[in-house]
Amino acid sequence: MFEQLQHKRIYEEVVDMIVQRIRSGALVVGQRFPPERILAEEMGVSRTSLREALRALESMGYINSVPGGGNYVNSVSVEHVLPPLSAMVAQDKRLARDIIDVRLHLEVHMAELAAKNATRQQLSQIYGAILNMQSEIEEGGNGIQGDNQFHLEIAGASQNRAFAIISELVGELLTESRKATLDIPGQPAKTIEDHLQIFEAIRDGSPERAAAAMEAHLKKAQDNLLKFREDREAPSETREETAATDNPNPAGQLP
Repeated sequence: MFEQLQHKRIYEEVVDMIVQRIRSGALVVGQRFPPERILAEEMGVSRTSLREALRALESMGYINSVPGGGNYVNSVSVEHVLPPLSAMVAQDKRLARDIIDVRLHLEVHMAELAAKNATRQQLSQIYGAILNMQSEIEEGGNGIQGDNQFHLEIAGASQNRAFAIISELVGELLTESRKATLDIPGQPAKTIEDHLQIFEAIRDGSPERAAAAMEAHLKKAQDNLLKFREDREAPSETREETAATDNPNPAGQLP
């Protein structure tokens, strides 16, 4: 009938209280905490428990501890929330597939908005990302940095800050899989061709073309990502049989 009550350690209660104050806006970015002695007295806890809580908060990205300078409310970024989410994706196969699907729907709309809202400077940055990817490939890489930059620049050109944050997060969560798909012979060149079509549609101010080009590009990427994950999760015997019968395409040349 009743659920067992959870007993939290003191420092965990301190963490919960401070996180709640930050989320509610009672504590704002850049605000300095009182000295440890005063803060411990105000909260009615020992300095040992307080220090343990502050260390936990710093590792979570909520505060910034300056040696000799005190503790400050930090601006939480993607880097702070990425590790636990990455662990979730690695442990939950269905979640990984769902994230790939979210990326498809998200970035199609981002491309559409970018075609409506991109400034001249942002168009230059999108095209520069394509050139950077091409340079990476010519130097023997797979172009992952330029690929990431391309999608982030489009997110920025959408003029929607939430899109930019979510796009960065989703892209980072799928980095391992995306690197693997770009290692497929000929794939980087095909990706650049897709990127050029998307860029031209955005440059021409055509939301419909931009959305269609992005959708086609991401559906191909989605298929590659899912195949990569299925192959990785398959028994080794199955992978060996598949490798023996596959006839990989020769490496493509850059346009």
